[in-house]
Formats: sequence, C-alpha cells, structure tokens
Amino acid sequence: MSTLFEKNIRDDVRRRLESLTPESQAIWGKMNVGQMLCHVNDGFLMSFGEREVAEKNNLFLRTVVKFLILNVVPMPKSAPAAKEIDQLKNGTPPADFERDRSAVIANLDRMAELPEDHAWARHPTFGALTRKQWGKLGYKHIDHHLKQFGA
Repeated sequence: MSTLFEKNIRDDVRRRLESLTPESQAIWGKMNVGQMLCHVNDGFLMSFGEREVAEKNNLFLRTVVKFLILNVVPMPKSAPAAKEIDQLKNGTPPADFERDRSAVIANLDRMAELPEDHAWARHPTFGALTRKQWGKLGYKHIDHHLKQFGA
C-alpha cells in the first residue's frame, strides 16, 4: 500500500500537483481546483494538529470503516468532509493558485520530515491513527483528489 512516507510516492504526487493549472476541471464533485488544493492542505494541517476538527465518530467508524478505507476500498467519491476542511463550508478559501499549490507541496514534504515520535492529531472520523496510517490515508486522500482533476 502506497504511503506519503515513500520518496518515490511523494515525487509522483508532486509531479501530479505540478501538472494542475488554474483551468483544471473536476471530473466529479463540487470543488474547483483551487478549493481542492486548500482542502488537501487543510487535511495536512489537521493531521499535524494545527487545524482543529471536531470528532464525529463511533465505534463502527473507528474500527470497521477505518480498516476498510485504509486497507480495502478506494476513497469514496461521495465521502463527506468535516465542515472545518470542507471548502464549500468552513475550509480555507483559495487565494492564489500558485501559493495554494506551493503550500500543499511544502506540507507534503513537511509530513515526511516529522520525527517518528510526532504526536499526530486524531482523525475526526477514524480517531487515533499511527504514523503509518496517516501516511496511507494521506496518500489515498491526495490521490483521490488528483484523480478528481485528471492528474
């Protein structure tokens, strides 16, 4: 399973991010490309513990759904985002395409440089995640949204 802690995976994600333009159109969903970049960046900030997101989970979500998303099924196209990282609600609004894309790339690299003992934030749906699980989920999340824009 791919993870953002693998250099070759990060390099591929970076290449795909760099292929986006302000004119890139979504294949599905409601976000535009600028909103998607801010959404992905908000996700990084959430994992670092720098963007607070209210937990809304239960035992089923923290166990069964967490296992399935991390290990079995692709990221669902219709999966709802927490309102704090939903760009159509309370997520960070896009400002400048290049600046927003650069922020995603910087946080992609930053994630890989965090120490092994970094205290990861809890995921709003899945609860506590290990470094390895954040790396897998982070990849599945960004890959999902890059595919959304044909990258």
